[in-house]
Amino acid sequence: MCEVLVKTEEFKDSPLGKIPKDWEVSLIENKLQQIIDYRGKTPDKTNSGIPLITAKNVRNGYLDPEPREYIDEKNYDIWMRRGLPKAEDILFTTEAPLGNVARVPSYKIALAQRLLTLRASPEELDAGYLFWLLNWSESRQRLEQKSTGSTVLGIKQSVFRKIFFRFPPLPEQPRIAEILDTVDEAIARTSSLIIKLKQTKAGLLQDLLTRGLDNDGKLRDPQAHPEQFKDSPLGRIPKNWEVRLLATVAEVNSGVTLGRNISGVGTIELPYLRVANVQDGYLELNDIKTIRVYKEEVIRFLLQPGDVLMNEGGDYDKLGRGTVWNGQIVPCLHQNHVFRVRPNEDYLISDFLALVSGSAYGKRFFILSSKQSTNLASINSTQLKSFPIPCPTILEQQRIMSVFKLHETRIRAEEVYLNKLKLQKQGLMQDLLTGKVRVKNL
Repeated sequence: MCEVLVKTEEFKDSPLGKIPKDWEVSLIENKLQQIIDYRGKTPDKTNSGIPLITAKNVRNGYLDPEPREYIDEKNYDIWMRRGLPKAEDILFTTEAPLGNVARVPSYKIALAQRLLTLRASPEELDAGYLFWLLNWSESRQRLEQKSTGSTVLGIKQSVFRKIFFRFPPLPEQPRIAEILDTVDEAIARTSSLIIKLKQTKAGLLQDLLTRGLDNDGKLRDPQAHPEQFKDSPLGRIPKNWEVRLLATVAEVNSGVTLGRNISGVGTIELPYLRVANVQDGYLELNDIKTIRVYKEEVIRFLLQPGDVLMNEGGDYDKLGRGTVWNGQIVPCLHQNHVFRVRPNEDYLISDFLALVSGSAYGKRFFILSSKQSTNLASINSTQLKSFPIPCPTILEQQRIMSVFKLHETRIRAEEVYLNKLKLQKQGLMQDLLTGKVRVKNL
């Protein structure tokens, strides 16, 4: 099959705008063999039995197993008496959320309220095309226009039946669905790979920070060579590693205090980083604020490339998170809730320190050392300075970072590819579902 760009003269006017001359605009009910609505009081839920699919389980194109709910098998036939879903049927949510769709799975399911089962009429509509048509953003907008409700949008079956959609000739419909299925499968494979790579990343980080890399760049094996390891406050670590308090291998400083009312001669206004800018492993620099300080204070609060930024706290997810500053904004200061840690390059490289602080070990140190209140936690400079840092040689730190960055680069490359696939999918849906691009046999 191939894709063919349709010429302008091959279109005609319709209630939904220009469409190819051999397409039609029709009410959705004219293309469906059956609509099954599951209304009434849902049977009592159980801990096992037949999976109960609710509107919450139906996402944008797939079924999410969470939340997991069940009904007893003895209630199944009574509850599903309105009709059983079949393999090619499409599930459609009428409310909370509105308009999500998914294919009926191969296993036996019960369906809750706020769900419709849509069965395509084989002589009029391909089930795969129906799936993608309803999964399209333009269709979602049309559904929302026909919906009711102030806080939660919903649509009645009687209203849904009377909505107009575009339909290509029947032979073309499965080919459109096949193309979109192929891209969607690539998206699913790439997403799964990214999840696996991120899971591997956590294990790799644990190994690198407890076993290190020998001169050949291989992980040391504590089982095969126990003589290469020693006990330490951090557990078993390689023999040639030292454990040093952060204060002995880095300079720790707090930043400028906000809220001071200063102005006039002898002051200067400069950009600064706040907690919101310092994320876990990266910086969010889209919203940078400025602050006025005395000129003689600038050198004290000025960031330099290689500084490691760590948050004092706030919500638990903000505690200790940070990354390396690479001079993205010059000049730039930091506020008092963001610590600036400047490593002594004879003992510690910046990226390695950021790796340690962002590891499970680092996060555990920050939580256990912090002052805690309801949903909040904070750490002061004295506590931060007492952070025990495993210190391999500088050469080994560089080897560790090289391996870890290769893994991160792979993840980033797959994320870029995933975003490219998603954009490609959006573009294909727009072209194929409007008839701008036709799919024909070779």
